Amino acid sequence: MYNSIAERSDIMSTNSKALESFLEKNQLLREKVRGLPNLGTRLDGGPFSTEVRKIYDAFSIYGNDLYQLENDKIKNLNTRSLGGGSPMKTPIFPPCKEKMLEAINLDDMSEYPMAAGDEEARKEIVKYLEKEGFKAPYQLDEDNIIFTLSTTQAFNIVMNLIARPYDVILMTGPNYGLFTFVPERAAGATVEILPLSEDDNWCVNPEKLAIRIDEINENLKQKFGDSLGYIPKVVAFLNENPHNPMGKVMNASNQELLYKIGDVCLDKGVFVIDDIIYRDLTFDRDNLSLPMATKEKYFDNTITMMGLSKCYGLASLRAGMIVANKSIIRGVRNYIFQQMDSSPVIQGKALAGAFNATSERYQEYNKYFEPIITEYKYRLELLKGMVEGIDAIEDFATRESVEKDIKKYASSDFNVEELLDGIPNVHFVNNSMPESGFFALLDYTELKNKEADGRVITSEIELLKYMFEQERIKIILGQSISFPDEEKLIGRVTTALEREDIVDHMGAMNKTLRKLR
Repeated sequence: MYNSIAERSDIMSTNSKALESFLEKNQLLREKVRGLPNLGTRLDGGPFSTEVRKIYDAFSIYGNDLYQLENDKIKNLNTRSLGGGSPMKTPIFPPCKEKMLEAINLDDMSEYPMAAGDEEARKEIVKYLEKEGFKAPYQLDEDNIIFTLSTTQAFNIVMNLIARPYDVILMTGPNYGLFTFVPERAAGATVEILPLSEDDNWCVNPEKLAIRIDEINENLKQKFGDSLGYIPKVVAFLNENPHNPMGKVMNASNQELLYKIGDVCLDKGVFVIDDIIYRDLTFDRDNLSLPMATKEKYFDNTITMMGLSKCYGLASLRAGMIVANKSIIRGVRNYIFQQMDSSPVIQGKALAGAFNATSERYQEYNKYFEPIITEYKYRLELLKGMVEGIDAIEDFATRESVEKDIKKYASSDFNVEELLDGIPNVHFVNNSMPESGFFALLDYTELKNKEADGRVITSEIELLKYMFEQERIKIILGQSISFPDEEKLIGRVTTALEREDIVDHMGAMNKTLRKLR
Protein backbone atom coordinates (compact mmCIF):
# COMPACT_ATOMS: atom_id res chain seq x y z
CA MET A 1 0.00 0.00 0.00
CA TYR A 2 1.05 3.57 -0.67
CA ASN A 3 2.02 4.86 2.75
CA SER A 4 3.20 8.33 3.70
CA ILE A 5 5.90 8.71 6.35
CA ALA A 6 4.35 7.85 9.70
CA GLU A 7 5.32 10.09 12.61
CA ARG A 8 3.22 8.85 15.50
CA SER A 9 -0.27 7.56 15.97
CA ASP A 10 -2.89 10.21 16.69
CA ILE A 11 -4.97 7.40 18.17
CA MET A 12 -3.11 6.48 21.35
CA SER A 13 -6.21 4.89 22.80
CA THR A 14 -9.93 5.26 22.37
CA ASN A 15 -13.06 4.16 24.16
CA SER A 16 -15.12 4.51 20.95
CA LYS A 17 -16.06 1.08 19.65
CA ALA A 18 -17.35 2.68 16.46
CA LEU A 19 -14.03 4.46 15.85
CA GLU A 20 -12.05 1.31 16.64
CA SER A 21 -14.16 -0.65 14.18
CA PHE A 22 -13.57 2.04 11.56
CA LEU A 23 -9.81 1.92 12.13
CA GLU A 24 -9.76 -1.85 11.90
CA LYS A 25 -11.04 -1.47 8.34
CA ASN A 26 -8.74 1.50 7.60
CA GLN A 27 -5.42 0.73 9.25
CA LEU A 28 -3.47 3.43 7.38
CA LEU A 29 -5.61 6.12 8.99
CA ARG A 30 -4.22 5.34 12.45
CA GLU A 31 -0.99 7.15 11.67
CA LYS A 32 -0.19 10.83 11.40
CA VAL A 33 1.70 11.12 8.14
CA ARG A 34 3.86 13.51 6.12
CA GLY A 35 3.88 14.04 2.38
CA LEU A 36 1.26 13.13 -0.18
CA PRO A 37 -2.09 11.59 0.73
CA ASN A 38 -2.77 8.00 -0.20
CA LEU A 39 -3.09 7.55 -3.98
CA GLY A 40 -5.75 4.87 -3.56
CA THR A 41 -6.40 1.58 -5.31
CA ARG A 42 -8.28 0.30 -8.33
CA LEU A 43 -12.04 0.33 -8.07
CA ASP A 44 -12.04 -3.47 -7.79
CA GLY A 45 -9.42 -3.40 -5.03
CA GLY A 46 -6.85 -5.09 -7.25
CA PRO A 47 -3.39 -3.80 -8.09
CA PHE A 48 -2.88 -0.92 -10.47
CA SER A 49 -1.85 -1.81 -14.02
CA THR A 50 1.85 -2.19 -14.76
CA GLU A 51 2.24 1.30 -16.17
CA VAL A 52 0.36 2.97 -13.34
CA ARG A 53 2.24 0.96 -10.73
CA LYS A 54 5.52 2.40 -11.99
CA ILE A 55 4.14 5.91 -11.54
CA TYR A 56 2.74 4.97 -8.13
CA ASP A 57 6.15 3.79 -6.95
CA ALA A 58 7.87 6.94 -8.23
CA PHE A 59 5.38 9.21 -6.47
CA SER A 60 5.89 7.21 -3.28
CA ILE A 61 9.58 8.10 -3.39
CA TYR A 62 9.02 11.75 -4.34
CA GLY A 63 6.14 12.49 -2.00
CA ASN A 64 7.08 10.56 1.10
CA ASP A 65 10.09 8.27 1.23
CA LEU A 66 12.55 11.10 0.59
CA TYR A 67 11.86 12.46 4.05
CA GLN A 68 13.48 9.38 5.56
CA LEU A 69 16.75 10.72 4.12
CA GLU A 70 16.70 13.95 6.10
CA ASN A 71 20.03 14.57 7.82
CA ASP A 72 21.78 17.19 9.92
CA LYS A 73 23.24 18.87 6.85
CA ILE A 74 19.88 19.71 5.28
CA LYS A 75 17.55 19.87 8.28
CA ASN A 76 17.47 23.67 8.28
CA LEU A 77 17.04 24.00 4.51
CA ASN A 78 13.69 24.61 2.87
CA THR A 79 12.82 21.94 0.32
CA ARG A 80 14.02 23.05 -3.10
CA SER A 81 11.09 21.71 -5.06
CA LEU A 82 11.36 21.89 -8.83
CA GLY A 83 8.52 19.42 -9.24
CA GLY A 84 5.45 21.50 -8.41
CA GLY A 85 2.45 21.80 -10.72
CA SER A 86 1.23 25.25 -9.69
CA PRO A 87 1.50 28.04 -12.27
CA MET A 88 3.46 31.26 -11.87
CA LYS A 89 2.08 33.66 -9.28
CA THR A 90 -0.09 36.12 -11.21
CA PRO A 91 -3.02 38.41 -10.41
CA ILE A 92 -6.52 37.04 -10.95
CA PHE A 93 -7.75 37.70 -14.49
CA PRO A 94 -9.77 40.92 -13.90
CA PRO A 95 -13.00 39.84 -15.68
CA CYS A 96 -13.07 36.68 -13.51
CA LYS A 97 -12.69 38.77 -10.38
CA GLU A 98 -15.41 41.17 -11.52
CA LYS A 99 -17.85 38.33 -12.18
CA MET A 100 -17.22 36.74 -8.79
CA LEU A 101 -17.57 40.03 -6.93
CA GLU A 102 -20.69 40.86 -8.88
CA ALA A 103 -22.29 37.61 -7.73
CA ILE A 104 -21.30 38.24 -4.11
CA ASN A 105 -22.35 41.89 -4.08
CA LEU A 106 -25.82 41.08 -5.40
CA ASP A 107 -26.39 39.47 -2.00
CA ASP A 108 -28.51 36.86 -3.72
CA MET A 109 -26.82 33.57 -2.99
CA SER A 110 -29.38 32.00 -0.70
CA GLU A 111 -30.76 29.57 -3.30
CA TYR A 112 -29.13 26.33 -4.36
CA PRO A 113 -27.88 26.45 -7.96
CA MET A 114 -28.50 23.84 -10.64
CA ALA A 115 -26.41 20.72 -11.01
CA ALA A 116 -25.18 21.88 -14.43
CA GLY A 117 -24.10 25.26 -13.09
CA ASP A 118 -25.36 28.80 -13.54
CA GLU A 119 -27.40 29.00 -16.77
CA GLU A 120 -26.56 32.60 -17.63
CA ALA A 121 -22.86 31.87 -17.26
CA ARG A 122 -23.16 28.88 -19.59
CA LYS A 123 -24.99 30.99 -22.17
CA GLU A 124 -22.15 33.51 -22.11
CA ILE A 125 -19.63 30.74 -22.62
CA VAL A 126 -21.53 29.38 -25.64
CA LYS A 127 -20.87 32.68 -27.42
CA TYR A 128 -17.17 32.38 -26.58
CA LEU A 129 -17.01 28.82 -27.93
CA GLU A 130 -18.63 29.94 -31.17
CA LYS A 131 -16.20 32.84 -31.47
CA GLU A 132 -13.28 30.47 -30.91
CA GLY A 133 -14.53 28.21 -33.69
CA PHE A 134 -16.28 25.33 -31.89
CA LYS A 135 -18.69 23.68 -34.33
CA ALA A 136 -21.31 20.97 -33.79
CA PRO A 137 -23.65 19.25 -36.27
CA TYR A 138 -26.43 21.25 -34.58
CA GLN A 139 -26.81 24.58 -32.79
CA LEU A 140 -24.60 24.78 -29.70
CA ASP A 141 -26.35 25.93 -26.54
CA GLU A 142 -25.88 26.01 -22.79
CA ASP A 143 -26.78 22.32 -22.49
CA ASN A 144 -23.50 21.43 -24.21
CA ILE A 145 -21.64 22.82 -21.18
CA ILE A 146 -21.36 21.81 -17.55
CA PHE A 147 -19.22 23.14 -14.72
CA THR A 148 -17.00 20.98 -12.53
CA LEU A 149 -14.65 21.42 -9.61
CA SER A 150 -11.51 21.49 -11.78
CA THR A 151 -10.62 19.44 -14.84
CA THR A 152 -9.51 16.71 -12.43
CA GLN A 153 -13.08 16.23 -11.24
CA ALA A 154 -14.21 16.48 -14.85
CA PHE A 155 -11.86 13.67 -15.83
CA ASN A 156 -12.99 11.54 -12.88
CA ILE A 157 -16.65 11.92 -13.83
CA VAL A 158 -16.04 11.25 -17.52
CA MET A 159 -14.16 8.06 -16.64
CA ASN A 160 -17.08 6.95 -14.50
CA LEU A 161 -19.44 7.55 -17.42
CA ILE A 162 -17.65 6.10 -20.44
CA ALA A 163 -15.51 3.26 -19.09
CA ARG A 164 -16.37 -0.20 -17.83
CA PRO A 165 -14.03 -2.40 -15.79
CA TYR A 166 -10.97 -3.38 -17.89
CA ASP A 167 -11.79 -0.95 -20.69
CA VAL A 168 -8.67 0.97 -21.65
CA ILE A 169 -7.88 4.67 -21.53
CA LEU A 170 -4.94 5.40 -23.80
CA MET A 171 -2.52 8.14 -22.77
CA THR A 172 0.76 9.36 -24.15
CA GLY A 173 4.10 8.81 -22.46
CA PRO A 174 5.22 11.30 -21.19
CA ASN A 175 1.97 12.36 -19.52
CA TYR A 176 0.49 14.07 -16.48
CA GLY A 177 1.25 11.26 -14.05
CA LEU A 178 -1.55 11.91 -11.57
CA PHE A 179 -4.20 11.51 -14.29
CA THR A 180 -3.10 7.91 -14.86
CA PHE A 181 -4.60 6.87 -11.53
CA VAL A 182 -8.03 8.26 -12.31
CA PRO A 183 -9.45 5.66 -14.77
CA GLU A 184 -8.40 2.76 -12.53
CA ARG A 185 -9.74 4.30 -9.33
CA ALA A 186 -12.94 5.74 -10.79
CA ALA A 187 -14.02 2.99 -13.17
CA GLY A 188 -11.77 -0.02 -12.74
CA ALA A 189 -10.53 0.63 -16.26
CA THR A 190 -6.91 0.14 -17.30
CA VAL A 191 -4.40 2.70 -18.52
CA GLU A 192 -2.14 1.93 -21.48
CA ILE A 193 0.59 4.13 -22.88
CA LEU A 194 1.31 5.40 -26.40
CA PRO A 195 5.04 6.22 -26.29
CA LEU A 196 6.02 9.49 -27.91
CA SER A 197 9.27 9.74 -29.83
CA GLU A 198 11.86 12.34 -30.73
CA ASP A 199 11.52 11.04 -34.30
CA ASP A 200 7.95 12.38 -34.27
CA ASN A 201 8.97 15.67 -32.63
CA TRP A 202 7.44 14.37 -29.38
CA CYS A 203 3.99 14.62 -30.97
CA VAL A 204 1.36 11.92 -31.42
CA ASN A 205 1.95 9.86 -34.56
CA PRO A 206 -1.54 9.00 -35.90
CA GLU A 207 -0.37 5.79 -37.59
CA LYS A 208 1.21 4.57 -34.36
CA LEU A 209 -1.97 5.57 -32.51
CA ALA A 210 -4.11 3.44 -34.84
CA ILE A 211 -1.77 0.45 -34.51
CA ARG A 212 -1.69 0.76 -30.73
CA ILE A 213 -5.49 0.86 -30.49
CA ASP A 214 -5.84 -2.25 -32.66
CA GLU A 215 -3.12 -4.05 -30.72
CA ILE A 216 -4.75 -3.32 -27.35
CA ASN A 217 -8.22 -4.28 -28.57
CA GLU A 218 -6.95 -7.59 -29.93
CA ASN A 219 -5.15 -8.35 -26.67
CA LEU A 220 -8.32 -7.57 -24.69
CA LYS A 221 -10.36 -9.83 -26.94
CA GLN A 222 -7.90 -12.67 -26.48
CA LYS A 223 -7.68 -12.15 -22.71
CA PHE A 224 -11.35 -11.73 -21.80
CA GLY A 225 -13.41 -13.23 -24.62
CA ASP A 226 -17.02 -13.38 -23.37
CA SER A 227 -16.08 -13.88 -19.71
CA LEU A 228 -17.36 -10.44 -18.66
CA GLY A 229 -20.47 -10.35 -20.81
CA TYR A 230 -18.75 -7.74 -22.95
CA ILE A 231 -15.34 -7.37 -24.54
CA PRO A 232 -13.31 -4.53 -23.03
CA LYS A 233 -11.85 -2.07 -25.53
CA VAL A 234 -10.04 1.21 -25.88
CA VAL A 235 -12.78 3.72 -25.10
CA ALA A 236 -10.85 7.00 -25.01
CA PHE A 237 -7.61 8.68 -25.94
CA LEU A 238 -6.46 11.56 -23.73
CA ASN A 239 -5.29 14.30 -26.09
CA GLU A 240 -3.51 17.11 -24.25
CA ASN A 241 -3.16 20.20 -26.41
CA PRO A 242 -0.89 21.89 -25.40
CA HIS A 243 0.79 18.74 -24.19
CA ASN A 244 1.64 18.22 -20.54
CA PRO A 245 4.58 18.04 -19.92
CA MET A 246 6.22 18.32 -23.38
CA GLY A 247 4.62 21.71 -24.13
CA LYS A 248 4.04 20.78 -27.78
CA VAL A 249 1.16 22.56 -29.51
CA MET A 250 -1.18 21.48 -32.30
CA ASN A 251 -2.55 24.66 -33.86
CA ALA A 252 -3.48 26.09 -37.24
CA SER A 253 0.06 25.64 -38.51
CA ASN A 254 -0.01 21.85 -38.00
CA GLN A 255 -3.76 21.22 -37.88
CA GLU A 256 -3.54 18.24 -40.23
CA LEU A 257 -1.84 16.31 -37.44
CA LEU A 258 -4.72 17.10 -35.10
CA TYR A 259 -7.28 16.06 -37.73
CA LYS A 260 -5.50 12.76 -38.43
CA ILE A 261 -5.69 11.97 -34.71
CA GLY A 262 -9.40 12.87 -34.82
CA ASP A 263 -9.94 10.60 -37.83
CA VAL A 264 -8.22 7.64 -36.18
CA CYS A 265 -10.31 7.95 -33.03
CA LEU A 266 -13.55 8.48 -35.01
CA ASP A 267 -12.83 5.41 -37.14
CA LYS A 268 -11.91 3.22 -34.15
CA GLY A 269 -14.89 4.23 -32.00
CA VAL A 270 -12.66 5.93 -29.43
CA PHE A 271 -13.57 9.18 -27.67
CA VAL A 272 -11.06 12.02 -27.77
CA ILE A 273 -10.78 13.62 -24.36
CA ASP A 274 -9.37 16.98 -25.42
CA ASP A 275 -7.61 18.57 -22.45
CA ILE A 276 -6.90 22.19 -23.38
CA ILE A 277 -6.24 23.53 -19.88
CA TYR A 278 -2.87 25.02 -20.99
CA ARG A 279 -4.24 26.60 -24.18
CA ASP A 280 -3.90 30.19 -23.02
CA LEU A 281 -0.23 29.65 -22.16
CA THR A 282 0.68 28.97 -25.79
CA PHE A 283 3.79 31.07 -26.48
CA ASP A 284 2.74 31.97 -30.04
CA ARG A 285 -0.08 34.34 -29.20
CA ASP A 286 -1.32 34.48 -32.78
CA ASN A 287 -1.55 30.71 -33.05
CA LEU A 288 -3.08 29.17 -29.93
CA SER A 289 -3.66 25.44 -29.67
CA LEU A 290 -6.60 24.28 -31.78
CA PRO A 291 -9.40 22.45 -29.95
CA MET A 292 -10.52 19.22 -31.63
CA ALA A 293 -14.16 20.33 -31.39
CA THR A 294 -13.55 23.24 -33.75
CA LYS A 295 -14.05 20.77 -36.60
CA GLU A 296 -17.71 19.78 -36.85
CA LYS A 297 -17.25 16.09 -37.63
CA TYR A 298 -15.27 15.54 -34.43
CA PHE A 299 -17.58 17.38 -32.03
CA ASP A 300 -19.74 14.46 -30.92
CA ASN A 301 -16.67 12.23 -30.57
CA THR A 302 -14.84 14.80 -28.43
CA ILE A 303 -15.12 15.58 -24.73
CA THR A 304 -13.38 18.93 -24.17
CA MET A 305 -12.03 19.86 -20.75
CA MET A 306 -11.28 23.49 -19.90
CA GLY A 307 -10.59 25.46 -16.75
CA LEU A 308 -8.94 28.34 -14.94
CA SER A 309 -6.21 26.65 -12.89
CA LYS A 310 -3.19 27.01 -15.15
CA CYS A 311 -3.71 30.34 -16.87
CA TYR A 312 -5.99 32.76 -15.01
CA GLY A 313 -4.47 33.11 -11.55
CA LEU A 314 -7.18 30.95 -10.01
CA ALA A 315 -5.73 27.50 -9.32
CA SER A 316 -7.14 27.59 -5.80
CA LEU A 317 -10.71 28.09 -7.09
CA ARG A 318 -10.72 24.64 -8.78
CA ALA A 319 -12.98 25.82 -11.61
CA GLY A 320 -13.35 23.55 -14.63
CA MET A 321 -15.89 22.67 -17.28
CA ILE A 322 -16.78 20.12 -19.93
CA VAL A 323 -18.00 20.81 -23.45
CA ALA A 324 -19.55 17.81 -25.19
CA ASN A 325 -22.59 16.21 -26.76
CA LYS A 326 -25.68 16.80 -24.62
CA SER A 327 -26.01 13.12 -23.70
CA ILE A 328 -22.53 13.24 -22.13
CA ILE A 329 -23.42 16.47 -20.33
CA ARG A 330 -26.63 14.86 -19.00
CA GLY A 331 -24.56 12.01 -17.61
CA VAL A 332 -22.18 14.41 -15.89
CA ARG A 333 -25.12 16.39 -14.52
CA ASN A 334 -26.69 13.24 -13.07
CA TYR A 335 -23.39 12.31 -11.45
CA ILE A 336 -22.99 15.76 -9.87
CA PHE A 337 -26.59 15.72 -8.65
CA GLN A 338 -26.15 12.30 -7.05
CA GLN A 339 -22.85 13.24 -5.41
CA MET A 340 -23.37 16.86 -4.27
CA ASP A 341 -26.68 17.91 -5.89
CA SER A 342 -25.46 21.21 -7.41
CA SER A 343 -22.49 23.12 -8.77
CA PRO A 344 -21.04 26.19 -6.96
CA VAL A 345 -22.12 29.50 -8.46
CA ILE A 346 -18.78 31.27 -7.94
CA GLN A 347 -16.91 28.80 -10.16
CA GLY A 348 -19.40 29.31 -12.96
CA LYS A 349 -19.21 33.10 -12.70
CA ALA A 350 -15.42 33.00 -12.83
CA LEU A 351 -15.49 30.73 -15.89
CA ALA A 352 -17.87 33.13 -17.64
CA GLY A 353 -15.47 35.95 -16.81
CA ALA A 354 -12.63 34.11 -18.55
CA PHE A 355 -14.61 32.67 -21.45
CA ASN A 356 -17.03 35.19 -22.96
CA ALA A 357 -17.19 36.81 -26.39
CA THR A 358 -17.23 40.49 -25.44
CA SER A 359 -14.69 42.86 -26.95
CA GLU A 360 -13.84 43.97 -23.41
CA ARG A 361 -12.83 40.42 -22.52
CA TYR A 362 -10.52 40.11 -25.51
CA GLN A 363 -8.92 43.50 -24.84
CA GLU A 364 -8.32 42.57 -21.22
CA TYR A 365 -7.11 39.13 -22.30
CA ASN A 366 -4.36 40.54 -24.53
CA LYS A 367 -3.28 43.03 -21.90
CA TYR A 368 -3.24 40.38 -19.18
CA PHE A 369 -1.38 37.62 -20.98
CA GLU A 370 1.30 39.66 -22.77
CA PRO A 371 3.50 40.15 -19.66
CA ILE A 372 2.70 36.66 -18.35
CA ILE A 373 3.83 34.90 -21.52
CA THR A 374 6.88 37.18 -21.76
CA GLU A 375 7.88 36.20 -18.23
CA TYR A 376 7.29 32.47 -18.80
CA LYS A 377 9.49 32.61 -21.89
CA TYR A 378 12.16 34.48 -19.97
CA ARG A 379 12.15 32.00 -17.09
CA LEU A 380 12.54 29.18 -19.61
CA GLU A 381 15.62 30.96 -20.96
CA LEU A 382 16.86 31.43 -17.40
CA LEU A 383 16.51 27.70 -16.81
CA LYS A 384 18.22 26.97 -20.12
CA GLY A 385 21.14 29.20 -19.21
CA MET A 386 21.55 27.50 -15.85
CA VAL A 387 21.38 24.01 -17.34
CA GLU A 388 23.28 24.35 -20.61
CA GLY A 389 25.31 27.46 -19.87
CA ILE A 390 24.83 31.14 -20.55
CA ASP A 391 26.19 30.79 -24.10
CA ALA A 392 23.26 28.52 -25.00
CA ILE A 393 20.97 31.57 -24.94
CA GLU A 394 20.83 32.89 -28.50
CA ASP A 395 19.34 36.35 -27.96
CA PHE A 396 22.06 38.72 -26.71
CA ALA A 397 19.77 40.95 -24.63
CA THR A 398 18.18 37.93 -22.94
CA ARG A 399 21.62 36.44 -22.27
CA GLU A 400 22.72 39.64 -20.58
CA SER A 401 19.58 39.72 -18.43
CA VAL A 402 19.95 36.06 -17.44
CA GLU A 403 23.59 36.57 -16.48
CA LYS A 404 22.59 39.57 -14.39
CA ASP A 405 19.88 37.55 -12.58
CA ILE A 406 22.23 34.64 -11.90
CA LYS A 407 24.77 36.99 -10.32
CA LYS A 408 22.05 38.83 -8.42
CA TYR A 409 20.34 35.80 -6.89
CA ALA A 410 23.19 33.29 -6.54
CA SER A 411 23.85 32.16 -2.99
CA SER A 412 27.20 33.15 -1.48
CA ASP A 413 28.24 29.49 -1.34
CA PHE A 414 27.73 29.00 -5.10
CA ASN A 415 30.52 29.41 -7.62
CA VAL A 416 29.03 31.95 -10.04
CA GLU A 417 31.40 31.05 -12.85
CA GLU A 418 30.30 27.43 -12.59
CA LEU A 419 26.66 28.51 -12.65
CA LEU A 420 27.28 30.47 -15.85
CA ASP A 421 28.91 27.39 -17.41
CA GLY A 422 25.82 25.26 -16.75
CA ILE A 423 25.57 21.80 -15.24
CA PRO A 424 28.04 19.28 -16.67
CA ASN A 425 26.46 16.17 -18.20
CA VAL A 426 22.92 17.59 -17.96
CA HIS A 427 20.89 19.02 -20.83
CA PHE A 428 17.34 19.44 -22.10
CA VAL A 429 15.83 16.31 -23.62
CA ASN A 430 16.63 16.49 -27.33
CA ASN A 431 14.16 18.55 -29.39
CA SER A 432 11.95 19.13 -26.36
CA MET A 433 12.03 22.91 -25.98
CA PRO A 434 8.41 23.66 -24.98
CA GLU A 435 6.04 25.84 -27.00
CA SER A 436 3.71 26.45 -24.06
CA GLY A 437 3.29 25.99 -20.34
CA PHE A 438 5.89 25.89 -17.61
CA PHE A 439 7.55 22.48 -17.64
CA ALA A 440 10.85 21.35 -19.09
CA LEU A 441 12.36 17.86 -19.31
CA LEU A 442 16.02 17.48 -18.39
CA ASP A 443 18.23 14.54 -19.35
CA TYR A 444 20.60 13.34 -16.60
CA THR A 445 21.60 10.09 -18.33
CA GLU A 446 25.29 11.02 -18.62
CA LEU A 447 25.47 10.97 -14.80
CA LYS A 448 24.73 7.25 -14.72
CA ASN A 449 27.22 5.23 -12.62
CA LYS A 450 28.91 8.35 -11.22
CA GLU A 451 29.10 8.55 -7.43
CA ALA A 452 29.68 10.82 -4.46
CA ASP A 453 29.28 10.51 -0.70
CA GLY A 454 28.37 6.84 -0.91
CA ARG A 455 25.56 7.26 -3.44
CA VAL A 456 25.99 5.71 -6.90
CA ILE A 457 23.69 7.13 -9.59
CA THR A 458 22.29 3.94 -11.10
CA SER A 459 18.71 5.14 -11.63
CA GLU A 460 16.42 8.15 -11.48
CA ILE A 461 15.49 7.22 -7.93
CA GLU A 462 19.13 7.16 -6.82
CA LEU A 463 19.65 10.53 -8.50
CA LEU A 464 16.66 12.00 -6.66
CA LYS A 465 17.82 10.58 -3.33
CA TYR A 466 21.32 11.95 -3.86
CA MET A 467 20.10 15.47 -4.67
CA PHE A 468 17.74 15.47 -1.69
CA GLU A 469 20.42 14.24 0.71
CA GLN A 470 22.83 16.92 -0.51
CA GLU A 471 20.71 20.04 -0.98
CA ARG A 472 17.07 19.00 -0.39
CA ILE A 473 16.34 19.19 -4.14
CA LYS A 474 13.23 17.52 -5.59
CA ILE A 475 12.32 16.91 -9.23
CA ILE A 476 9.59 14.83 -10.84
CA LEU A 477 11.11 11.64 -12.22
CA GLY A 478 10.69 10.39 -15.78
CA GLN A 479 9.13 7.27 -14.24
CA SER A 480 6.42 9.50 -12.73
CA ILE A 481 5.34 10.70 -16.19
CA SER A 482 5.78 7.50 -18.24
CA PHE A 483 8.83 8.74 -20.09
CA PRO A 484 9.17 6.14 -22.85
CA ASP A 485 12.90 5.35 -22.62
CA GLU A 486 13.50 3.64 -19.28
CA GLU A 487 17.26 3.55 -19.87
CA LYS A 488 17.45 7.33 -19.61
CA LEU A 489 17.48 9.36 -16.41
CA ILE A 490 14.88 12.10 -16.91
CA GLY A 491 13.56 14.83 -14.64
CA ARG A 492 10.64 17.20 -15.09
CA VAL A 493 11.23 20.66 -13.64
CA THR A 494 9.03 23.74 -13.46
CA THR A 495 9.73 27.25 -14.71
CA ALA A 496 6.81 28.70 -12.74
CA LEU A 497 9.05 29.48 -9.77
CA GLU A 498 10.22 33.01 -9.02
CA ARG A 499 13.47 33.97 -10.74
CA GLU A 500 15.41 33.90 -7.48
CA ASP A 501 14.10 30.41 -6.72
CA ILE A 502 15.09 29.11 -10.15
CA VAL A 503 18.61 30.45 -9.58
CA ASP A 504 18.75 29.04 -6.05
CA HIS A 505 17.38 25.58 -6.85
CA MET A 506 19.31 25.11 -10.07
CA GLY A 507 22.41 26.59 -8.44
CA ALA A 508 22.16 24.00 -5.67
CA MET A 509 21.73 21.31 -8.32
CA ASN A 510 24.82 22.57 -10.15
CA LYS A 511 26.83 22.51 -6.94
CA THR A 512 25.81 19.01 -5.91
CA LEU A 513 26.02 17.33 -9.33
CA ARG A 514 29.55 18.65 -9.84
CA LYS A 515 30.64 16.45 -6.92
CA LEU A 516 29.83 13.30 -8.87
CA ARG A 517 32.83 11.43 -10.23
